[in-house]
Amino acid sequence: MQEKLVRAVAREYVDRLAPLAYLIGAIAGIAESGRSVSQTEIRDILDEAGASSCTVFPVHSLISSLRPYDAGTITPPDMKFFHELVSGDVIPSMHRRVAQAVDGIISGFTASPPLSAEARKRVLKNASETICMELARLKQLCQGTLPHPDLAGLWKSFSCDERLSVIHMD
Repeated sequence: MQEKLVRAVAREYVDRLAPLAYLIGAIAGIAESGRSVSQTEIRDILDEAGASSCTVFPVHSLISSLRPYDAGTITPPDMKFFHELVSGDVIPSMHRRVAQAVDGIISGFTASPPLSAEARKRVLKNASETICMELARLKQLCQGTLPHPDLAGLWKSFSCDERLSVIHMD
């Protein structure tokens, strides 16, 4: 049960963060070219990335079926992960933050009048920081590791170690 839960949570993070990462990269490329982008084009980029707009998630049904007493055989280091998922707001808050980052990109790149190039860079930086913060939250729950190679790849490609040290200093 423990491994199944970790795999389901990792999959949920991949399914939400990977499309945001793809969107950031695509929009950064468009911004560098100086071309404008429409809300429809941004939504198309998300669709291309495989972003799910569905609100039924396997991890939710798994978590909702668990109760604190189900933790019986879970070892103490993993107990925090289990209890945070069962009683916390881990997955829903990650969904909210990713949705806010996407909304920020949409409003930042489709604003009328258009935002400055510097303001658009800030929008992409904020979305990138969302990825790093969510990965850091998951890493903390998983005793310092990311439970999926795609998540570790995002951590590295977004330079999260460097970003988080800057975020904490601000």
